[in-house]
Amino acid sequence: MNRSQTIIITVLVVITLSLLSYTIVDQQQQILKLEQQLQHEQTKYKIIINDPLVRDAMEAGG
Repeated sequence: MNRSQTIIITVLVVITLSLLSYTIVDQQQQILKLEQQLQHEQTKYKIIINDPLVRDAMEAGG
């Protein structure tokens, strides 16, 4: 393998690793957003469930 091929392969490896790193960071950000949404929905659910009128309606089947 000559020098130019080695340089090309090295550049391609660096580009590939950069893209993978970017993808991992992007996925981590999406997971964080989804965790925040889930926490928000859980909080809303707890508030609704603890409301006496809602609880009575659920127990009454409505």
